[in-house]
Amino acid sequence: MTMESEIDFDIDFDDSVAREVRSYVSEIVTGLGLRGDSSCVDAEPLAGAYVALDGRLPDFPGHYVALVWNELNGWSVAVEDRLGDLVDVARLGGDPRPAPAEVVRWVNGLVHKEQKRANRDFAAFVPAQRGCLLS
Repeated sequence: MTMESEIDFDIDFDDSVAREVRSYVSEIVTGLGLRGDSSCVDAEPLAGAYVALDGRLPDFPGHYVALVWNELNGWSVAVEDRLGDLVDVARLGGDPRPAPAEVVRWVNGLVHKEQKRANRDFAAFVPAQRGCLLS
């Protein structure tokens, strides 16, 4: 008996969700004037996306900035903390999947608004180290 005859199941490779999410994110990437070479899309188990943004936010000059999305919570702008974890600094409210043009306007407005804000202490976004000091 061959392996083919022992295994009898139908594999479904329907990637329509992945294609739809990639298309949606691609419209946003293009609208932001990015190439998308530093972005990724996941379709399972939860649809989501990561888009690296060019430049830095003035309040966080030494930290990478990303646009992050998932199908439940929608879009957020996040910066990498000193441990390399993403920390949300702004969230687009409303529909978790707004029109691409709305996301582009929000990101552009946020970046413009960020440039006018006073510097914030990034340490407030990073959890303090845990542990106890023994004396």
